[in-house]
Amino acid sequence: MTHFLKPRLVLLAFGIHLIGSSALAQVDISSVLLPPPTGASAVGTTVWHWIDASRLDELTPDPADVREIMVQAWYPAEPDSLSQTAPYAPLYPNLTNIKSFSFASAPMVSADTPLPIIVVAPGRGVARHFYTAIAEDLASHGFFVLGVDSPHSGRVLFPDGRSISPHERYRIPFDVLIGPYEHVDAFFQEAAELGALDIAFALDRLAAINLDDPASRFTGRLDLNRLGAFGHSLGGRIAGAAVAADERFAAYASMEGVPPRESRQGGMDAAVMMMLSSELPDMAQPNIREIIPNRRNDVYIATLQGFGHNSVSDLPLIDPSEYTYEIDPLVAIETCRSLVRAFFDEHLRSIPGAMMQASSLDRVELEVFDGS
Repeated sequence: MTHFLKPRLVLLAFGIHLIGSSALAQVDISSVLLPPPTGASAVGTTVWHWIDASRLDELTPDPADVREIMVQAWYPAEPDSLSQTAPYAPLYPNLTNIKSFSFASAPMVSADTPLPIIVVAPGRGVARHFYTAIAEDLASHGFFVLGVDSPHSGRVLFPDGRSISPHERYRIPFDVLIGPYEHVDAFFQEAAELGALDIAFALDRLAAINLDDPASRFTGRLDLNRLGAFGHSLGGRIAGAAVAADERFAAYASMEGVPPRESRQGGMDAAVMMMLSSELPDMAQPNIREIIPNRRNDVYIATLQGFGHNSVSDLPLIDPSEYTYEIDPLVAIETCRSLVRAFFDEHLRSIPGAMMQASSLDRVELEVFDGS
């Protein structure tokens, strides 16, 4: 059955997988306070540097380098007297004036059942911390959120001071961007596969921590049998590839990132939510909608009126002069947080009607295609 909620506009589509990078420049950022989380729990966070000795990173100057990733977790916490507010972006000196609401390495909140996990895949050219507002909000509502930085598609800084910038190999040429869309699929196939392997490795490491956490925070507290994924831009394609490769994923949301062609045409077992800004061209519309007839679960197409490509991230809050969208940045992030949380509430927690309530959000036009 297919029905429409608030069906007033013609939906647009997207083929652009690029993200602006002005917020990454080495310039001073004036004080920015992110919106506070809306859930009942405080939020803890921790950062891990993980090395996958089984894979070589062939895009580094030294082809003998093994693959390294940076990972950050946000989770519901019970801050103790020693807990301190975590820096927004460790190792980024120009972002020290941005204030988040996470407590560094705080004890995890007590829960009757293991927490559902949501993996976050950043867009091209940026790092995990630019999704802190959404991650903190999800964590405050009882989700364990894992942001995974994939070197070469995103920007990665390591604790020893080394950095890996976005690789020119993944900067899409204009002649590919303008179509046909099959060329876009082919261009990003390598980056999607690379990022999906990073997510798989991160989940393996998380599973080991769930069995025996050296820090005694997460042992037996995480549900790795029912996963969610959220991706933005190129991260949406990476997350889609990860979801297609792992049957444990029950829900997949993407802001302006099209999942790989095989996932669209072959169907996805997970519930899907495609989030679109109203400013985007329509080149990818037929490709996005390939998900609908091939669905094996619920599919949502959410058009966000007045939003821009980066409205789902913290970037417009940090640098509103650069990201000049119609919608106020704070309103945009609050709307995105409510929509994303409703999607995962319904499809990871099995809370009926959560997405129906989200359809009443201002500026959200939601099409619903039932999987039954």
